[in-house]
Amino acid sequence: MTTLLIALFVALAVGFSAWRVVVARRTPRPADTEIAPPAVADAADPASRQRTPEEEAARATARAKAERVIAAETARRKAAIQKAQNLARAEAERRAAEAAKAAASLVSTLPAGQLPTPDRPAPAVAQAETKPAIVERTVPFLRPAPAVPAAPTAATVLKTPERTLIMLVDDSKMVRVKSSRLLASHGFQVVTANDGIDALKQLENCCPDLLITDVDMPGMDGFALVAALKGDARTRQMPLVMITSAEDRHREEALRVGVGLVMGKPYDEAALIAHIRSFRFFARADEAEALACA
Repeated sequence: MTTLLIALFVALAVGFSAWRVVVARRTPRPADTEIAPPAVADAADPASRQRTPEEEAARATARAKAERVIAAETARRKAAIQKAQNLARAEAERRAAEAAKAAASLVSTLPAGQLPTPDRPAPAVAQAETKPAIVERTVPFLRPAPAVPAAPTAATVLKTPERTLIMLVDDSKMVRVKSSRLLASHGFQVVTANDGIDALKQLENCCPDLLITDVDMPGMDGFALVAALKGDARTRQMPLVMITSAEDRHREEALRVGVGLVMGKPYDEAALIAHIRSFRFFARADEAEALACA
């Protein structure tokens, strides 16, 4: 009996040892799971393998399609820029033509005896050594001039830009400064006003040769200012220029109330200067120094 128990115990021990060996062989080692063979790693990375001709053709087709899309977008943008430039050029030419037409119509209204001709040139005016002035103020620009007796036989003289005063009315300080510099660079004298009320206050003591006004201003807008000027015998004949951001909407009404030129924002600087130079500002020789706006 004892021998049988010993033999059974030995058999169990041998079987347990054999089972452990089998289990150890089936369990993977840590080194096997951490480091993959080079062949397996290469097969798992798509970028490391060589592409097939079909894949290369697909990549080339996609690249060509992207290049065509980029080229089409570039051409579209160039066409849009060219169209905008053409429209701007056409608008500038239209405004210049309108300014020239307005200038011609104004010249045609002058008496024939006042227009200079080749056989009767206009007398020259002595050039005063004065610099263009830009005045930003809300008080009278000049003192009222004393009355000078009329001299029927006195000759008439054509004003120079240095003797031409332009009033600029706009509620934007930036616009006033920019436009004043433009006018002064062409030799004109400039006085500015913040709005219509400020302009009327200054007009009590000065007489500009021409007035440029904005439309949308607080207090008194451009149309109210024009109505006040047309209602005063002293300023009724003063040439007027109106600059507005809504040119199409205000053009008809402005021309109806007596504005000579209507321009949009931003306005054509060359057309504005050409329009101003188209006027014939005259004063008697003995009154040239006495005029408040001379």
